[in-house]
Amino acid sequence: MLKLTRARKEPIITPREGREWEAGGTFNPGAVVHRGEVHLLYRAVDANGVSRFGHSQIRNGTEVDVRSWDPVFEPSAQWEEFGCEDPRITKFDGTFYITYTAFSWRGPRMALASTKDFVNFEKYGLIGPDCNDKDWVIFPERINGRIAMLHRLESRVQIAYFESFDSLRDHNEFWKEYLKHLNDYEVMRGKCSWEAKKIGVGPPPIKTDLGWLVIYHGVSIESIYRAGAILLDLDNPSKVLARTKEPILEPEMEFEKYGVVPNVVFPCGAVVRDGKLWIYYGGADESSCVANAPFDEFLDELERSA
Repeated sequence: MLKLTRARKEPIITPREGREWEAGGTFNPGAVVHRGEVHLLYRAVDANGVSRFGHSQIRNGTEVDVRSWDPVFEPSAQWEEFGCEDPRITKFDGTFYITYTAFSWRGPRMALASTKDFVNFEKYGLIGPDCNDKDWVIFPERINGRIAMLHRLESRVQIAYFESFDSLRDHNEFWKEYLKHLNDYEVMRGKCSWEAKKIGVGPPPIKTDLGWLVIYHGVSIESIYRAGAILLDLDNPSKVLARTKEPILEPEMEFEKYGVVPNVVFPCGAVVRDGKLWIYYGGADESSCVANAPFDEFLDELERSA
């Protein structure tokens, strides 16, 4: 059975005493490799429930080498007044694009930012339709000449294409038409009992010889969050080539079963290093954790699940 193994028996990032901006939790980290090091942006929640991003560098997959003393990314507009949540990081043409959920009185919305150094950030504003939309990621390269993204509307995962990052900002008319034909853009929906309530994409897709590897989360009727994996066709990522029937990671440890929101594993980051697939995830909406698997074996097993 295809499973991830926890790289440590404890979280790698937890709230620190005296840092009020992360007193309520440090979880759901996005991940990317930059200059040979794994960089994480993790969601940090203060005592009032407002989310910001902290930054850390990870050595040997599991050890925190550098960690920001203050947040590196904070709410700065009305559309994110309640927080910036659940960052995912895609390296695209030498720039790191951060897709995240902007939360305000309007509800969750898709938002985009970018950085080259994890110190200075540029915000692009809201990207998606004016309705509840989240769990979105950008593919790391153009597909048939266009920028591709995955996101979740109505508890299903859809795909959308854009000509440029600038066109992502000029989105109103595009999304009005898109919403009229939502079923035409569907990539996947929940199939098994462990993902019956809803699903959502985790880290950005990883390109492999077999297809685009996508890790996702599934939520059961009992509101237990687990993780699964799919392979998408390289040229037509609307086509699912393989999909796990059982979860590859589920709440088993105390830091996953008990916390701010119990029974949650929520993957947001993934990198391939030293022959392993490293998955960085949130445990119980409180801490950041990591699990891994031999990369080639994982892909082979996933392909056989087709």
